[in-house]
Amino acid sequence: MKKITENLFVPLAWTIAVQVLLCLPGSTISGIPGPKIPHFDKFVHFILFGVLGVLWSYYAWAKKKSGLNVAKWFRLVFLAVVANGIVLEIIQYCFIPDRSFDWWDILADTAGAAVAWAICYFKLLKIN
Repeated sequence: MKKITENLFVPLAWTIAVQVLLCLPGSTISGIPGPKIPHFDKFVHFILFGVLGVLWSYYAWAKKKSGLNVAKWFRLVFLAVVANGIVLEIIQYCFIPDRSFDWWDILADTAGAAVAWAICYFKLLKIN
């Protein structure tokens, strides 16, 4: 596991995947087959941003970034993930066809980032 968490490619690839997925036109997403579950997109936002937070936090923990302690890195990751969610909602509203700004998406993004922070904070910091 440490080999994966030390590799910058993993969190970077996930970050790019999240950016691409959330910048797809709405018509592309609505055409995906499968059962229509109410508010399923909120669950997707929660997972995307939760994994994003976990991957970057694990990377920071594995690298033991100098200058700041790991707990501060976890807080910075949390804030960066939440800011990313807000910026993506604005981009969707302003530039992506058939997409809109949704406060509930931002709440789901924040909840995912918060759970990621809690997992990493209590799991990884208790290891040391």
